[in-house]
Amino acid sequence: MYQDRIEYLKRAIKRTYKRYTGERTDGKATLLDVAKFFNIPVDESRTEDYSIKKIDYNTPSIEIKDEKNDITYNAIYTGNADLLNFSGAKKFNSVISTSPLRTEESLYYIGGETPIITKMTFTDGEHELVFEREMANSVGMFVNNGVKMAIRYLQDVVYDGRNVKQPLFNRIHKNSYRNEQFDGVFEQTYTYGPHRFIKWDDSQDKYAYIRNNNVIYGINELEQKGLCHYMRGICFESTNVSASDYFPLNMYAKDYPLLSEDNIKSAMMFRIGTGDAIHHSLQVYKSNDCISIIFHSEKHHYEGDYRVETIANEEYGLPNLSDGTISSGEIQNILSSLQARLGDNEALGVISNELNAFGAKIDIRKGIVQEELDPLSPKLFIDKSFDEICALVSANKDDYFRLISEQFEIAANINRNPKGQSKVLKPKSSQSSEN
Repeated sequence: MYQDRIEYLKRAIKRTYKRYTGERTDGKATLLDVAKFFNIPVDESRTEDYSIKKIDYNTPSIEIKDEKNDITYNAIYTGNADLLNFSGAKKFNSVISTSPLRTEESLYYIGGETPIITKMTFTDGEHELVFEREMANSVGMFVNNGVKMAIRYLQDVVYDGRNVKQPLFNRIHKNSYRNEQFDGVFEQTYTYGPHRFIKWDDSQDKYAYIRNNNVIYGINELEQKGLCHYMRGICFESTNVSASDYFPLNMYAKDYPLLSEDNIKSAMMFRIGTGDAIHHSLQVYKSNDCISIIFHSEKHHYEGDYRVETIANEEYGLPNLSDGTISSGEIQNILSSLQARLGDNEALGVISNELNAFGAKIDIRKGIVQEELDPLSPKLFIDKSFDEICALVSANKDDYFRLISEQFEIAANINRNPKGQSKVLKPKSSQSSEN
């Protein structure tokens, strides 16, 4: 089907281009008519500023230059959806535009008018600040059922004689839809990525869902040198979900049978490694009757005969402070009780940070407190056009790069002082934005 469509388009592109150049006199066409085949935006009020530098009817592909704004557009029909790490039948139109301000890459279905994914990159020396929006699609192995905005911070490095890009910091916000109805929110923040081209500092990978007025908060990874070798965890404001769908890496719902009991309303589970082969686990369950807490710490001795030494073993209950699912007040009560029983247990500080983060998200969902969004929150950019993003970032480029660098250093514990004031970033005037 796609091949027949492409053969038709090849003929249509050739016919339209020849009418534009005057080689054919059986009709008229403009540069705008040619550009539409390739999803290249042309300002109709100043078409004289654009020129077609080259065109290939067989591929098909084209290069168009906007002389006024110094933007070069290159588009090609292809089977490689590089932005989505997919290769298959030739059914995509890949468009790359470059200017002194940024590089923008977009991927369309051939003949489609809405990009599947768009990526805009700003460069500052060896670092890149990337804004990437992906629309609902079924390209490749996974279905994207919503609109996803990602903001990424990368570094150009030479590794094993090759020029490569090391992801440093990644922030994602996604609005999901089902049957064209809003179905919830997904957020994720993580340092680095799958490749280690540089020496890593501390690393983290945390995520959250809002589904059916329910906060789900998870930790895939948390490593803090000298404090926490590893941490994984999952918190359910309400257990009335398919819990196994949300568990972090290397944690499994089957290991927590209490999750499936009807009287359990909320649950929080953590696994932590600290010190010298010391492992901790925490389980918290809120039922109709009380809040049950199970905490265990043990040290593994590998010298000589292997043995396991129990350091702490607490199992107790607390009264519910409110009806229904867990509240932030009850989370504070849980932390106070753990502090009283465990004292300076080294895992408690790490647990406190994550349970407080979970409680804060519950309060935001309930409208008890207002969510504070920093200038680089992807939630702020998910509905902005890329022209708006370009204008905003280019007007405050140094400030944005400084802010993303600070956020990365805090997340990776490079900058040990988390107190940093974000600058107020102002939009660029419409006169100086790209058209």
